[in-house]
Amino acid sequence: MQFVKSAGGVHLVALDGDDVVGWCDVTPQIYEGLTHAGRLGMGLLPEYRGQGWGTKLVTEALSIAFKAGFERIELEVFALNVGAIKLYRYFGFCEEGKKRKARKLDGMYDDIFLFGLLREEWVR
Repeated sequence: MQFVKSAGGVHLVALDGDDVVGWCDVTPQIYEGLTHAGRLGMGLLPEYRGQGWGTKLVTEALSIAFKAGFERIELEVFALNVGAIKLYRYFGFCEEGKKRKARKLDGMYDDIFLFGLLREEWVR
């Protein structure tokens, strides 16, 4: 895993040799009254899922973000992405809402779940 420096956020890449196989970032919110929060995003190549790479990425990203002063981390995840939902729940993220039929892909709808984690809930 490699930490990529940036202004105010956390950006990590997962490397297998010289190949980038995943990423995770926490981007600061910029709007007044929301700057205590960050938005988590991540992705892994399909063949690297279910092997602990996502757990390592999210662990490191959350640790850095909370140490840097973020008080809240939030994210959005597609309802059909059960693997990611399981991962986020493992870290203590709580479901805070749902956008119904938020995505329409190839004629199929999918909801988007909203999750949040507060610094005082982070126990890693």
